[in-house]
Amino acid sequence: MGAEVKSPPGNGPYCFRIHGQIYHRIPPLYSNERFKPGYGQLYIFDASEANSRRLENNPSCLSSVMEKLDALLRTINPYAKSYLQMHHLIQSNPTVNVKIIFMEHPDLDMRRYNAPTSRTEVAAIFVGDDGEPPANRDICIYPIGEGCKNISPLNQCKDPMVYPLLFPRGEQGWSNEMEHVEERRSAKRNRVTQLQFYAYRLSVRSGFSLLHSSGKLFQQYVVDEYVKTEGSRLNYIRLNQKDLRVEFYRGLLDALTTRASNNNLRVGKLVILPSSFQGSPRSMQQNYQDAMAMVRKFGRPDLFVTFTCNPSWPEILNVMQGRERP
Repeated sequence: MGAEVKSPPGNGPYCFRIHGQIYHRIPPLYSNERFKPGYGQLYIFDASEANSRRLENNPSCLSSVMEKLDALLRTINPYAKSYLQMHHLIQSNPTVNVKIIFMEHPDLDMRRYNAPTSRTEVAAIFVGDDGEPPANRDICIYPIGEGCKNISPLNQCKDPMVYPLLFPRGEQGWSNEMEHVEERRSAKRNRVTQLQFYAYRLSVRSGFSLLHSSGKLFQQYVVDEYVKTEGSRLNYIRLNQKDLRVEFYRGLLDALTTRASNNNLRVGKLVILPSSFQGSPRSMQQNYQDAMAMVRKFGRPDLFVTFTCNPSWPEILNVMQGRERP
């Protein structure tokens, strides 16, 4: 994961904040001389060597905890098993071209090394290369390479690959083919949106919640998924400007083109954010007009309502779990 992390000023509680976009990249199976092995590349080593390399980058972590997490992921994580399986295949057949593909859909091509045994598999290991590239959102990993490759934020394998501690069993993320249950399905809305999926996943439920007990990592996950959801909405708006009747703003476009021509500038592609996009200028202006309409109808507000909260109240202390503090 790559992002420009900008911590808020002051000495308050930790808050994960970024500036700009988030990128997710994945390296080849084997690292080269310029970079140390990390992330998925460590699963091809034995447990003791992998933990030693992890502790080099994280000297403040406990070795015993690292060993337990490594043993857990090697046992139940399908992505760690896929890396190790590819490594063993290369060791037994060093002259064969091999690649592993984490596919977007489980209905995979049968011309591969590991024939599917269930629909819960997450990867396919191909022997030989016919030159056919993987699908747009598939994640393809070769044994060696010069650098990392970007992971599409729409790939359902992205969440468990970036956050193996939050999804140790490889629970996949949102997919654009995820359908509503029968009672919530309609003719126009039969697919689960990103916002609906992550709202469901982040819901507070009774009992222990791994997500809500993950501290700083949970904050990073929430920010990551929010950026992904917002990016998908912005991309939809950019690709559907005609459906949003942007031609009504033709006068504005002509004015910008004329001004740019007079100053010898080139006009980029103008994208209009509608008022339905929360946080856009038109949304803020519409909310302001709605608030002013209420004032015109009911008069000026004359109530100043405040809320107080004591963090030592029994109602708050009773729901604290583990090492949580009010």
